[in-house]
Amino acid sequence: MYLSDSGDMASRVKRLREIERKVNGLWYSSRIYEVDPDRSKPKKLVTFPYPYMNGSLHVGHALSATRVDAYARFMRLMGYNVLFPWAWHWTGEPIMGSAKRVKQGDRKIIETLVKLDGVPESEIPNFADPYYFARYFTKEGRDVVREIGFSVDWRREFTTALNEGYARFVTWQYLTLREKGYITQGTHPVVWCPNDKSPTGDHDRAEGEGVSPEELFLIKFPMKGEDVQPTFIVAATFRPETIFGATNIWVQPEGVYTLALIDGEKWIVSEYSSTVLAEQKHDVKRLSRLNGKDLVGRVAANPLTNTELPVLPADFVDPLFGTGVVYSVPAHAPYDYAALRELQRLDEQALFKMGLSLERVRSITPISIIRVEGYGDYPAIEVCNSMGIVSQRDEKLDQATQRVYQAEYAKGVMKDNCGKYSGIRVSDAKKLVFEDLKNMGFAAVYYELPSPVVCRCGTRCIVKILENQWFLRYGDADWKSKAKLCVERMGVYPPEARQWFLDVIDWLQNKPCARRSGLGTPLPWDKEWIVETLSDSTVYMAYYTISKYVNTGAVSPTSLTPEFFDYVFYGKGELSTVARLTGVDEETLRSVREEFLYWYPVDLRNSAKELIPNHLTFFIFHHVALFPEEHWPKAVSTNGMLTLEGQPMHKSKGNFVSLKQAIQEYGADATRLTLLNGTENLNDPDWNRTAASNSVDKLSSLLDLVEHVASNQLSGAGELSDIDRWLLARFKEKARHVKEHMGEMRTRSALNVALFEVWEDYRRYLKRNGNRNQAAVHQFFKWWMIILHPFIPHLSQWCYAKLGGSGLIEHVGYPPTGAG
Repeated sequence: MYLSDSGDMASRVKRLREIERKVNGLWYSSRIYEVDPDRSKPKKLVTFPYPYMNGSLHVGHALSATRVDAYARFMRLMGYNVLFPWAWHWTGEPIMGSAKRVKQGDRKIIETLVKLDGVPESEIPNFADPYYFARYFTKEGRDVVREIGFSVDWRREFTTALNEGYARFVTWQYLTLREKGYITQGTHPVVWCPNDKSPTGDHDRAEGEGVSPEELFLIKFPMKGEDVQPTFIVAATFRPETIFGATNIWVQPEGVYTLALIDGEKWIVSEYSSTVLAEQKHDVKRLSRLNGKDLVGRVAANPLTNTELPVLPADFVDPLFGTGVVYSVPAHAPYDYAALRELQRLDEQALFKMGLSLERVRSITPISIIRVEGYGDYPAIEVCNSMGIVSQRDEKLDQATQRVYQAEYAKGVMKDNCGKYSGIRVSDAKKLVFEDLKNMGFAAVYYELPSPVVCRCGTRCIVKILENQWFLRYGDADWKSKAKLCVERMGVYPPEARQWFLDVIDWLQNKPCARRSGLGTPLPWDKEWIVETLSDSTVYMAYYTISKYVNTGAVSPTSLTPEFFDYVFYGKGELSTVARLTGVDEETLRSVREEFLYWYPVDLRNSAKELIPNHLTFFIFHHVALFPEEHWPKAVSTNGMLTLEGQPMHKSKGNFVSLKQAIQEYGADATRLTLLNGTENLNDPDWNRTAASNSVDKLSSLLDLVEHVASNQLSGAGELSDIDRWLLARFKEKARHVKEHMGEMRTRSALNVALFEVWEDYRRYLKRNGNRNQAAVHQFFKWWMIILHPFIPHLSQWCYAKLGGSGLIEHVGYPPTGAG
């Protein structure tokens, strides 16, 4: 084994980076990655979701993009004409919200920009302008994408705002979707930012990506002692069928509540939820403010059984979730059992200070109402005991709740003490009980977010029922069927992600496609609205076939009319007529049409798995809506979410490594090696200093080894020996394995074979052969550099030249492979 003796880490990185700069310059001076249609070659169009320019590119971006670049480089070696284009996402709220916070003097974002993104303090005032914000990080991003060696055709680069050509493309897309019946106007619950007064899509969120509104059930419990007009304390629940097991009502003693006239009735709910109720089409008039502790000790009645239910304090109750009121079912709800047991352990004096009697509290006993296979009468108690849960603050309570709920929903049956619902399955009783309570005037629907969502502007989002909003009809059965057909036909890597896509298509429903604020393209027929950030980024890969002509001036943005796009994408209209209508000459129009027909469809799109529930599935929906089957995506690949030193990457928590920083500290190829060697499939890889430093050591050792081989005359000559033939045959076998892995985006497995297994074969060769044949060894090393090229392109190119190889590796072709 060759161990680098090239000095300390800094000098080794400097040595590698000098090589990277020279090779990088060679690529861009030769313009090797600028590719045009070539009918003599098969093609590959490979893409990576364009990144948001509300900050620096980070190593998480680099993980997904490096996998795309490795695949692109591999396919060039296989003889394909490969296009890897790039663009920058400016639309939506992320940039606008960040700029607004800078303008307001928000120290948190200013410190993030300075400390994590490396923005000079003197530049900060300029970042109050969202366009300056976007341009700054776009320029920095372009430089770092070049530096890491992504093989991008920069002639096709574009941004999604301040770009008339792209705006016209989005306009065509939405006019066509509406014409085909995929857009509707209606009333739906949406995730809403009260500050921006707009729906908040996934990529407009600082927290809560993937979270959607869920239906909660409000149950109204009449308060005892209210003679004139009934007052209801209103609890929110996912499980109205459990009302028969209610023993008490929980409130947060430190919470703020309100007595409000809601739809003409007196309700007690959290002050926060009264605001939300007003956004969900309820008439709300606040009458008075209440503290949670003032409600403790009062008594309500179960609307179905008329049983008295005391109001008790519980710290687990969140006034910002639901109504801030929970009815307690300790036999079947682990949180309720844990809180009740805690309260019952208090002594008489402690309870007296709360306004409660010891006798009343300790007289409460769980009521079993559901029979479920595998459990006794009290599933919540059993699960709490088995998991060692003794406090209502125990983090395992969510898991315990999920376990009980899933078992009871799947197999549970209502017991004899549940009146007319006795013997009915829990899954059926849930709907029946709610409908009966609603008909009796004791229930309503409430929409909630199962976990917090925070807008990029910093505001906590709510669920609003929005009228006259524009929606994409993802719930349409025919559209779902076409999307499923696409998923079933295309390559999905890893294979286990295919079912995830199909599940998302099943549950996806109508989604808002426009918002009131942020950067972007106005909705063509309702310009008060802007096409939202996930809805304008679904088929932009088709625009890469056009952007080259716009960027060079061959086509004016003003010529990009619906007739232009219909001709390019569909071949619709007579060439001469379209030329006259658009002002684009016939030859250019024909060329753009041929460009699209050559490059489309997308052959591979790779991204992190977090985009399966949104962008990647929307990408499929929109392609099947707008294009014929021959232009549907061919393959999608996904990878895990990168962690940093074992912790989730959160810029807000300071756990962040920019791609620029990684390259400065370790070099481009060592960064690529660390990322690609982290993991594959859907597992989450980890970026850590130890792994990155090891990558530098490994590459330095490889460079030393190659320089040693290249500069020393070997003793063996003439005919190859058996061990020489073994070395070359062994290599061919490994080259075949790399080819098989790369064909299905198993990039880590391919890298492991190409670098580590091949290196081990060479070590074995050295041990068994002291008289090495120079021709065999040099052939082996040239081949080795070629199969390493997709992963560490700078160093492999440099070493290939050192070994006497001529030209760029991309022009050489893949080495011979052994029989499979």
